[in-house]
Amino acid sequence: MMDNTDPNIEAHLATVNHRLSELLRTPPLALATGGTQSLGDPLWVWGILGGKDVGKSTLINALADGEVVHGGSPVGEGTFQPAAYLHQQNRDAAEVRFAAFPGLTIDFHADAPASMGGLVLVDLPDFDSMYTSHIEQVRTVAGALDGIIWVTTPKKVGDLRAINEIHRVLKSRKNFVYVVNKMDWLLSQSDGPPNGELDRLSAALEAQMAECATNGDGRRSFFISARHQTASSILEEIARCRALPDANVLVAGESEMTVAAERVARDFDALRSALTTAPTAEVSAENKQANLTYQTRAQAQGLLDHYQPRAALEHLRRNASVEVIAEILRQSFPPVYCDQLVQRLNADRMPFAEWSSLLFRQRIAFWPVLGVIAWPLAFVGAVLGSLRRLVPRGVVAPSEDPFRFDGLTLDDRANGAFAGVRARLARIADRIEFSLPSANELAQQFRADVGELASAHREAVFEPLRRGAPSRFGRALRWVAPIAVLIWFPLAQPLLAGLLHAADGASGVRVVVDLLSASNVLMGLGVSLLILCGLVACIYSGAVRDSFAALDRLRGASPEFAVEPLTGSLARAIGQPIESACSALSEITSDLEALADGNRPGTPSTLY
Repeated sequence: MMDNTDPNIEAHLATVNHRLSELLRTPPLALATGGTQSLGDPLWVWGILGGKDVGKSTLINALADGEVVHGGSPVGEGTFQPAAYLHQQNRDAAEVRFAAFPGLTIDFHADAPASMGGLVLVDLPDFDSMYTSHIEQVRTVAGALDGIIWVTTPKKVGDLRAINEIHRVLKSRKNFVYVVNKMDWLLSQSDGPPNGELDRLSAALEAQMAECATNGDGRRSFFISARHQTASSILEEIARCRALPDANVLVAGESEMTVAAERVARDFDALRSALTTAPTAEVSAENKQANLTYQTRAQAQGLLDHYQPRAALEHLRRNASVEVIAEILRQSFPPVYCDQLVQRLNADRMPFAEWSSLLFRQRIAFWPVLGVIAWPLAFVGAVLGSLRRLVPRGVVAPSEDPFRFDGLTLDDRANGAFAGVRARLARIADRIEFSLPSANELAQQFRADVGELASAHREAVFEPLRRGAPSRFGRALRWVAPIAVLIWFPLAQPLLAGLLHAADGASGVRVVVDLLSASNVLMGLGVSLLILCGLVACIYSGAVRDSFAALDRLRGASPEFAVEPLTGSLARAIGQPIESACSALSEITSDLEALADGNRPGTPSTLY
């Protein structure tokens, strides 16, 4: 996150402005630029701003102590475009600074005296005539200025348009100077005590300065007469306007007028001393940085006021959270529908046949010798299990659409869900840029999710059956028992019978040979095979029994089983672009609020 003093802050604010304009579908705010450009040159540039006929040109000549604004120049009374007055040695640097504003025409008058070295006075268009066009020029060039000299007259102090425009030129208030010109007119026209008139006007100006967030700093306000700069000249002008024989009448009879004239003359001397002395490099850098800091704070607050991102963010979180969207989706995908759909998909996939075969193969694997006769039987069992008569009652035919319930297809439900979400977001969706998944995308995701859920549910029900495994003794028994059965009837039982006959006195050898004849051995082997087949059948019947029991548990799942994961998944899919917009808005808003609340730098001791 940038701070107010970062030299790249203007580019950062421009990026934020563009991003907010896209996110909130709002025309971008016009931002002043040029604050960072001014950091790189040694000039100090004053912009002289005010209404028509306030004496800006006269003030420039008075400050320059010469005729730098000539009567025949296209500026002067009723300024139509910016004009810069400077010494010749500063022209190149000034042109580089103002080159950052293409399309803006500035007249450069480089015949100011050498005493103005390092200073530039820019006469800005007045805002009384051609108001809109002139204000655009002022706001454009204001970013390249280091200070503003606001020139007004006793008639125009407190002008609301002036107050509003002061808020827009974005200079640190310590680099803002208020000049009330034509004070000779006020003193000559006033019928009251002269100092009382000055105090009244001073109070009005302080009110305007406070309205413009300047904290009423009197050190930056001056009451002057740019045309009549000395006390004697002011008194002579007052005497002329009042048709008095000479100024001595005022001096002798109206001491208060003399005091007032001297006060106005002192203000002009202080103003000329401050404005015609270039600041040191350190003071200039400090105050230019103060301008950039103030500009950043003001423009960050301007972006917050223009876009209202915090309000949009709160509206989104209140009306478009995953929980709110999930509740809307439950109306189109109710619990009963989701549960029955999972059951249908499981029935369509015939988990009974799958589980019986898989469970039988797993259990027969612990009877290695039985595999010789088990695998053909397993094949037969799989074929039988796939027959329609073995499918549990209530299963839909695979040819039907398992997603169709109560006459509604999955697309119908997806369209209803999409319309419900759009209705909820109707007010905010027109203002904030985010792309919701279409109804078709919702249907595709729901189809995939419910398939995965059905598989997961089958696995959850079937998994306990697959965990069973015999002990070591059981495994040894499963190896020995089939071999013992295979040996017993063809060999062991005849040998035992021969030994018993031998014990009775018969010829044992002959009896054994007779009993181990091919026919007897084959008959005994057949008996062994029948026993082993019965054992295989018992194993398979156990697998079938357990599969049926698992299938009953699967079909008996609670209706609440499926709705939460399914609607939650869709809600997250819909909420993801909204959450992305919220995340971007939150980050930008926090950034702007931090910039708008940044600490102001300390006020230097000089006017600059």
